[in-house]
Amino acid sequence: MTGTPNRLTIFANPPHPARFSYYEYKFMVPHESLHFVRNVLEEFCGGSDPFPEGIVDSIYYDTPNERFLDECQNGDSQKTKFRIRGYGGGTYLQVHQKMKDLFGVGKYKARIVTASSPLGMAPNWEDLFPKDPNDVQFQTIAYNAQRMGPLLPSIRVKYYRFRYRAYDYRITLDTNIEVFSMANGLPRRISNATLPWHVLEIKTMQTRPKLPFIGLIALQQVSFSKFMLGLQILNED
Repeated sequence: MTGTPNRLTIFANPPHPARFSYYEYKFMVPHESLHFVRNVLEEFCGGSDPFPEGIVDSIYYDTPNERFLDECQNGDSQKTKFRIRGYGGGTYLQVHQKMKDLFGVGKYKARIVTASSPLGMAPNWEDLFPKDPNDVQFQTIAYNAQRMGPLLPSIRVKYYRFRYRAYDYRITLDTNIEVFSMANGLPRRISNATLPWHVLEIKTMQTRPKLPFIGLIALQQVSFSKFMLGLQILNED
């Protein structure tokens, strides 16, 4: 990409410390409960989000010794993930660093020059470029990633998301969750799989979600991530 500044040479200021963004709660949705859960969400919150549904497609990156996967599997109180994200069409428009401390979540997010994944090949982390060369969020993500050492493609996670809002709550129902190993990424035992259930996520500034339908749908709260369980399936653990 001639003429585009390299990501490692654009720092003008030291990165800002991460800020708390929201609490995050996850619930497993068995396949036989999906229709009921979606009907309840539509009844209480239907039409509440400006982008009500669509594909979410992410590629996660990890260190050669899979430090970020180990953080999840060990149940560490502090976890970090680096990923790129797109919304269909096999292209990726954003880069994220997500930091989780128990249920509290902080995030950096920046727009990138559109990247693609031809023939199951993830973009190399070093080949990601900011849409705006002066984007401080991108500079911070790049700086933090560089401190971790080289990052390699770990897993692609793709699903169909339904979005809702209620008060300060952001509610997402992630369905038909597919996971893929990357041809140029960390080795996996199998190349692709579909998770046997779906995931409801609630993001809020409240320390506990207090929504009237939570008791009605009676789902099991879980602490795992799609990143971790997808890798367990691909690794046949």
